[in-house]
Amino acid sequence: MKEIELRREVLISMQRALWGMIYPEIRAISVGYEGTQKLIVNCYLDRKPNEDDYENIAVVTAEVISDINFMEIEENCIYSLEPISKLDNLMSWVYVRKEN
Repeated sequence: MKEIELRREVLISMQRALWGMIYPEIRAISVGYEGTQKLIVNCYLDRKPNEDDYENIAVVTAEVISDINFMEIEENCIYSLEPISKLDNLMSWVYVRKEN
């Protein structure tokens, strides 16, 4: 798959997978990949992550790998109060909460 096609497919798949999965503590979610070898998803929270956060992001990535056959998945739930502009957006943001 060409790079531009893969990028489009990843972004569309992530958007679909996130329907109904966003809750107030999520500040932002970024996605990146290394070809179809590895999918990376960072979920930034305004509190320390708990088991439910990891389960939630696992459901999201399971939806994505049902669309795209990634060999490896890296799911990160990260507590940070840094400004969004200082967080790692990997390849792209797929969700960013409005903050003052």
